[in-house]
Amino acid sequence: MKSLNKTLIISSILFVFIGLSNTTFAQCTSFTKKQGFPALEPFIHNGQLTSTKFMPGDEAEIEMTFNAGNDYRVLVLWQEVLGNVTFKIKDKTGKELFSSKEGDTKPFWDFRVNNTQQLIVVVSVPKMDEKSIKILPQGCVSILVGFRPQEKNVSKVKMMK
Repeated sequence: MKSLNKTLIISSILFVFIGLSNTTFAQCTSFTKKQGFPALEPFIHNGQLTSTKFMPGDEAEIEMTFNAGNDYRVLVLWQEVLGNVTFKIKDKTGKELFSSKEGDTKPFWDFRVNNTQQLIVVVSVPKMDEKSIKILPQGCVSILVGFRPQEKNVSKVKMMK
């Protein structure tokens, strides 16, 4: 009987954690769809949804492939509770191609790719004073990529390998 009770308790706890992780994922997905898709226009979403929960001081890198012959918009969105999130875009050699500034009103970068290449998006959440805050907040951070075929005579940043 004790074994059965123990199994039920462990199963219940496991079920709650699985349910919470699915709820967290759903909240980030909902946030991304509501805030991100309109901000991508006039670019077409590439179909990938990259979002997760971050805490103050977190940093993440994601490698993405960009195909020749397209203009791109890399959009980084975050929930306000995280403060001023910044992002950088680097090439495979580590050369910084773009860096957002704290407090930017436009959390995206539009650019043109002449050669297919992989770029690294680095997202950084600022640290908070842990002494003044007892519980560190969590919030969603999302990276969306939109594309469109290159137009002639468009003034954009040209990247070459």
